[in-house]
Amino acid sequence: MNADGNIVISSRVRLARNVEGLPFPHKLRYERAAVIAKEVYDALAPTGTYNLYRVANSGELDLDVLKEKHLISADLLHTDNGAAIINDSETVSVMINEEDHIREQCILRGLGLEKAYEQINAVDDAIGAKIKYAFDERLGYLTCCPTNVGTGMRASVMLFLPALALTDSIENCVSAVSRLNMTVRGVYGEGSKAEGFIYQVSNCKTLGVGESEIVSSVTKCIDSLVESELMARDRLFHANGAQIRDKVQRAWGLLTNAYSLSTEEFMSLMAFVKLGAYEGYGLIELRDADRFEKLITEAQPANIINISGKALDGDMRSVTASQRDILRASYVAKTLKNVASRK
Repeated sequence: MNADGNIVISSRVRLARNVEGLPFPHKLRYERAAVIAKEVYDALAPTGTYNLYRVANSGELDLDVLKEKHLISADLLHTDNGAAIINDSETVSVMINEEDHIREQCILRGLGLEKAYEQINAVDDAIGAKIKYAFDERLGYLTCCPTNVGTGMRASVMLFLPALALTDSIENCVSAVSRLNMTVRGVYGEGSKAEGFIYQVSNCKTLGVGESEIVSSVTKCIDSLVESELMARDRLFHANGAQIRDKVQRAWGLLTNAYSLSTEEFMSLMAFVKLGAYEGYGLIELRDADRFEKLITEAQPANIINISGKALDGDMRSVTASQRDILRASYVAKTLKNVASRK
């Protein structure tokens, strides 16, 4: 895993769209909301294989699995009129009747905002060929929240920034990013915590700027944050090398031997194992970096139940929190030993 690959987790481009002539989702009748989902699904069908999930007809476990994979938002879970249309590779997701009628997003591994934009733009064109969007010649795309008016576009990158957090430099970085019209959020977006030192950085401005300008500005911001994190890692190891090595080895020991692991404990320990895999430290050897990264999602509450096959009829209540923590510990230990080793 190269240095940047240990820092940049994924890139996402999201477009907010609404259907011309219809009230926004919170004022929309159920019957018309259901039609929007079918129209979008039919528009995308010729472009690839997609699966349609309607919130009202889906199990709690299935929806939480999608949320933990960042394919749908927490807000969609509480929307009876909501739906999601997701491709087989789970790189493209279209949410229906969340805050806006249509929210399209493409998520790719690593730093690839340009490619993500190209893919979601093609999706947007396919939907736009069948559905007329609410658009104003002066303002651009009209959205439920005024902060999305214009391009309706949010470009965001998920970053792993442990050294900036551990050296108390993250607040200064957040302030600097804010001055560049960017925002920094936790792992599940607005209002969430930066669990495992994972942060999301995205553009704030959507009005008066073009899509390519947004992609370029966010990419430049990410490049700067990556450089800051690399310098912070050098300082951190130079000043506290023995302590870092100890934390990495303790984290490895617990993750590969614990009988029970809570989500919070897993995220904290996994962060130090991932830091140990940074090539500048060379404390952990990764044999399968992609599989290692997937483990972070797989160990989340709904995903670990889904993988373990212990839930009955998609009902998460059939597995207690303590049972889930035991399942997580077993799965994490087995997977880690297969994809990595301590040096």
